[in-house]
Amino acid sequence: MSKSNSSVWAIVLLILMFLAPILAYIVAFQLVPYLHSTFGSCPPHCRKADFRAADLHQANLERADLSLANLSEANLKGADLQGANLFFADLRDAELTGADLKKAGLRGAFLLGADLSQADLRQANLRGARMREAKLPGADLRGADLEHADLTRANLRHALLDDTTTISGKWRLVWEIVNQGGMSRHLAESDLSGADLSGADLRNADLRQADLRQADLTGADLTSADLRGAALHQVVVDEGTRMEAKWRLVWQIVNGVRADRDLAGADLSGANLDGAYLRTANLKGANLSQATLVEADLRQADLSGADLRQADLTEASLRQASLQGGNLAGSDLTGVDLSWADLSGTVLDGSTVLADQWRLVWEILNHGGAGRDLNHAFLGWAYLVGADLRGANLEGADLREAILEGANLEGANLAGADLRGVNLRQANLRGADLWGADVEGANLEEARLDGATLPHSTALD
Repeated sequence: MSKSNSSVWAIVLLILMFLAPILAYIVAFQLVPYLHSTFGSCPPHCRKADFRAADLHQANLERADLSLANLSEANLKGADLQGANLFFADLRDAELTGADLKKAGLRGAFLLGADLSQADLRQANLRGARMREAKLPGADLRGADLEHADLTRANLRHALLDDTTTISGKWRLVWEIVNQGGMSRHLAESDLSGADLSGADLRNADLRQADLRQADLTGADLTSADLRGAALHQVVVDEGTRMEAKWRLVWQIVNGVRADRDLAGADLSGANLDGAYLRTANLKGANLSQATLVEADLRQADLSGADLRQADLTEASLRQASLQGGNLAGSDLTGVDLSWADLSGTVLDGSTVLADQWRLVWEILNHGGAGRDLNHAFLGWAYLVGADLRGANLEGADLREAILEGANLEGANLAGADLRGVNLRQANLRGADLWGADVEGANLEEARLDGATLPHSTALD
């Protein structure tokens, strides 16, 4: 062998001698846990084990590693799970009645619908546990950590909590209401969304602006409770739920999709009707003062004569609605769609929040626009039936799709105006200047055009 080859092999040998211990350590590090999990007995080594629907009642699983294990629908009644590691274990619909879970690690565990009645959960770690609709009557939660746990519609009746129980203020409040009562209690603006308040005593409670969305109020007593502004969306009630007819009506409205509701003269003052479907509803003379109707669908609704003082109509749709004679003093109509809405006789004041476009429409309808300078004004999709616009300067104005049926536009300057799709049926256009106006699709049936300067358009031929 040549001298150069001997040098190469010597270097290779040195490298192998150096790497061999490292490779052996890596192999051992990977292999030992594998062998342990493969050949280790279960319990206690049950990581990721499948115990779905297994009968493990009164089983001894003390300090067992059941992290990531599937225990859904398993029977664990009276099982000993003291100190067990149930990190992210699936315990959905599991039967854990009377189980001993003292100091158990249940962080992130799935306990949806699980029955933990009478279970001993003292000092258990339930941080971030999913406990939606879990049954916890009589469960001992003293010293337990329920930080960030989801207790939506969890039954907390007769559960034991103390000052060492770590739980959010929301769920502690729910626990107090169901176990100590909420009669005449000040609960204004409280977050009670998703709470199991079935059978709760909430007589005379102040629930103004409270968030009760998705709460269970079956059998609850809300006699004389103040529910002004309270969110009753997706709330569960039954025949045993006692509440005033007004609030039951509000509940029906926000939880049902039904057109043509007859709510004429109804008292809906202070009601939370956010997102309500009230399309084509009859709300003539209804009392909606201080009601919240954010993003409500009120298209084609009849609100003539309705009291909407200080109502919140932000982003609501009032397209083609009739507000004739309604009172909108102090109301908020930010972002409201008032296309073709009838604002004649509607009451507004300085505190009414309304886009300039619609306030202008209101002014023309209610105070007239004769001789007014509306040069390049935006009045598209406006309801201006019978409006007085004699001699008005509407040069270059945008009146697309507006309804000007029967309007008086005698001598008005409409030169260069956008009149596409506008309804000018029976309008008075005598002596009006329409030179350069775009009248494509306009309805000029029975309109008076004598003396008018007409645009170059086949639409008028």
